Amino acid sequence: MVLLVGCTDLFDQMPSDQLPSSSAITTVSDLEKAVNGVYLLYTSRSSYAGDFGLYADGKGGDTRYMGSFNHFAPITRYEHDATSDVPARSYDNFYTGLARVNNILDVIDNILVEPGEEEMFSDLTGQLFALRALLHFDAARLFARLPGVSEGMNAANSGIVLSTAYYQPDATFTRSTLSETYELISEDFRAALTSLSKEKNYGKLNYWAAKALQARMYLYLEDYSNALAAAIEVINNDRGYSLYSRSEYLSVWSKTATTESLFEIVTTDLVNAQRNSIGYYTIPDGYAECAVTDDFAGWLRADANDIRSAMIQQKSSNGNYLAWYPLKYTGQEGATAPSYVNNPKIIRMSEVYLIAAEARLKGGTATGALTAPDYYNTLRERRISGYTPVSEVTIDDILSERRRELFCENHRMFDLVRNERNISAPIVQSAPLPYNDYRIILPIPKREIDISPGLVQNPKY
Repeated sequence: MVLLVGCTDLFDQMPSDQLPSSSAITTVSDLEKAVNGVYLLYTSRSSYAGDFGLYADGKGGDTRYMGSFNHFAPITRYEHDATSDVPARSYDNFYTGLARVNNILDVIDNILVEPGEEEMFSDLTGQLFALRALLHFDAARLFARLPGVSEGMNAANSGIVLSTAYYQPDATFTRSTLSETYELISEDFRAALTSLSKEKNYGKLNYWAAKALQARMYLYLEDYSNALAAAIEVINNDRGYSLYSRSEYLSVWSKTATTESLFEIVTTDLVNAQRNSIGYYTIPDGYAECAVTDDFAGWLRADANDIRSAMIQQKSSNGNYLAWYPLKYTGQEGATAPSYVNNPKIIRMSEVYLIAAEARLKGGTATGALTAPDYYNTLRERRISGYTPVSEVTIDDILSERRRELFCENHRMFDLVRNERNISAPIVQSAPLPYNDYRIILPIPKREIDISPGLVQNPKY
């Protein structure tokens, strides 16, 4: 509750951690405050502002932990079982968010919409469906196999628990199939896109952010034509979203509402994950649990003409924890506690270009599509001085570009796994970790299985 006092306008008058009752949401203004209460969860330790914001990087082999801290490090070490904190916190965060969304949707038809409030009401409704789609998608990335490496989309218990209503405390649950999981995610994205505004909406999901996230979902589903079509629509947007220039690249990470940022989480000095934030994990004076490996540092810095080679810095804390550290989370401009206040960018225009390149390379077709090298070259021309465009690209080229561009933005492990690439994680074992190792996905928390005896655990947990 302390976090809710004196916040910025975005979080002003937000409801408490208790879900609002149906009688509390009767006007469009009430609806806006309730929707803000869902976004608030994204600033917690278990979400993008904390552990989940670096999750795939911690497991992807390009980062390491320093010192003796043990906050983010269990993720890096693949140390989790059904009684561990990481799956418990993650599960709780996702399903609390889904409960909040569903509790609002249960009463949305009873809200009084005054004349002139129709567009706002439609947009807020669209945000709820987009949030529910994203929450299910991220839960599926953690607690189920990715579609391309699963035992089968229709295999029993291959998906996750689907949450589409506000359930009573005595409810019990079972898992869906992976096909059912992604059908619901797809349906919610489609519903969102019919209602969302196309205007920029800092810190909130709008049409373009939802369309970009839909493109990401289609890429994971290996539906390359739909992924390409969605990416093309975002690339051709008329709202001013565009790739960063090379000259501004180093400075954008401390700024808000930048040209590439389709959706970012708003943190403030009063609303953040504090010492479990992405900033505190990635500095030597903090927990120093997400430094860069020497191999990755050498690889990234090999081309001095690439501006991204300057996005890491070798530092220590009074001579301790000397390593290379990422520079994406050094604090938002004006923040009193910069290591706490960093806005994780959930999806950026650069990822959309790379989705288009990968989808096109893998056989996707769509009206207005360029070639895979076209999308690949467009991004690299914005990053590399004196760049010479290429006429052909491979999946390894695109994965390497994603590795450079999106490091410490929660992608690396997922990118490797969905492309059936083993993970070089020497901290776990000397040989690469197989992409289908059981530890790639998290166990369902034991407390959930205790409540729902029909809930099937992930293999080997």
